Amino acid sequence: MEMIAGVAIPFFAVLLCGYLARHLKILDESGVRGLNAFVFWFALPALLFWKVSESPFERLSDPSFYLVYEGGTLFLYAAVFLAMRWGLRRTRAESAIVAIGASWGNVGYMGVPLLLAAYGTDQALPAVIATALDSIVMQTLTVILIESGGGDRRTGILGVARGLASNPLILAVLAGFVVAALDLELPATLVGFLSILGPAAGPGALFALGATLTGGLGLRRDYGMAAGMIGAKLLVLPLLVFVILQFIPLPPRLVEPTLITAALPTAASVFVLAQRYNVLERPVALVVFASHLLGIATLTGLLVILQF
Repeated sequence: MEMIAGVAIPFFAVLLCGYLARHLKILDESGVRGLNAFVFWFALPALLFWKVSESPFERLSDPSFYLVYEGGTLFLYAAVFLAMRWGLRRTRAESAIVAIGASWGNVGYMGVPLLLAAYGTDQALPAVIATALDSIVMQTLTVILIESGGGDRRTGILGVARGLASNPLILAVLAGFVVAALDLELPATLVGFLSILGPAAGPGALFALGATLTGGLGLRRDYGMAAGMIGAKLLVLPLLVFVILQFIPLPPRLVEPTLITAALPTAASVFVLAQRYNVLERPVALVVFASHLLGIATLTGLLVILQF
């Protein structure tokens, strides 16, 4: 509990700063959107490019880890998307945001430090690789679904292609994947630039998320949806990964870290996407906040179970 709380409490502290800034009128609505624009267009692309480009390509292309971790997340993503789209009759964009909120964990800012503290450098690899895989697969899929969702956006292959080509997160991930595939070494000056700009993505997104929590959290019908997202992320996804592991084994030293990675709370990056596309912003903010609060208990319980 103490180890997990040590990772989670700074998360809530930054979130509280954003809440107070908005509540005390230090930051207005346009300021919140400006901060989120900085994260979306500059800080988060820098972070994604940096992390993906430095990931070992043999791990990025490892079919076993794809099938175990990303297979579980994609299965859950598809199930949630179809339930929202055809069961609850929500829009394609809303369904995609709920699906990624139920399946994209905070692997970068919580998973990596948690696994480092619990298992050491070598066994923290699942969280590092999951950062790249989720960015490449889940984020790209979500943007495609939103961009092709109609409304006042151009639909069709050309419209979707234009949307993807203008999305800095997708471009950053693709560029990082190419660098990793070619095994290129980034210049020291570029690494220095990325190491300054990239880490601003986490606190920036959390600060904006905290500011969003000062208002209402959306329609009452969204509360049940938010609870379902939290349950899916904290309980269903690790159970899915556990079941898949019974059929597709990983090296024993990576089994426990992979399960913990699957059980992480919803990433703040989901809120960045929600606000960028003006889709379920406040419910997603609630999900990110509450999943981290509840995640302290669920992750502690999982760590205790894995000790036996």
